[in-house]
Amino acid sequence: MKLSTRSTYGMRALVELALSSGRGPVSASLIAKRQELSVAYLEQLLHRLKRRGVVGSIRGPRGGYLLAREPQRITMAEVVRILDGANGEASEKPAPSARRGRANGKMAQARDAHRYAQRIVQAVRHCVHERLAQSLNTVTLQDLCDAVRSEAGEPLDHRYVFHI
Repeated sequence: MKLSTRSTYGMRALVELALSSGRGPVSASLIAKRQELSVAYLEQLLHRLKRRGVVGSIRGPRGGYLLAREPQRITMAEVVRILDGANGEASEKPAPSARRGRANGKMAQARDAHRYAQRIVQAVRHCVHERLAQSLNTVTLQDLCDAVRSEAGEPLDHRYVFHI
């Protein structure tokens, strides 16, 4: 599982929507401007998220996008799966194998070494993918919003702030 540009942009847009929650829909152009993204590309991502029930949209001059669910119910693993495919991995072409031809001793050894190296690569990728997927399943959109607020020095829960 990789965090592609696509999934990272999608997460950024979702954080914008979550931080604007309760203030009505947010236009794709406003999100794109705030995040310095292409409006056309962002709209493609938001459309994918809309089809899968993560965001909703309202048409019209005061329309835009809003979250379809609470931020604590949207995991980043779900976002990656929606935007990057079922397993979040970019399809990769297998490495080219050793030259075809007569298999003399050196070529056979090279081919065996290549296969051995490929098995190790696959094991590493599988292990890292599993751990990243587990981690992303525990990170919610609410966690990202809390981190943004914390970085900005804002209180995480405005309901319990008292000024005397």
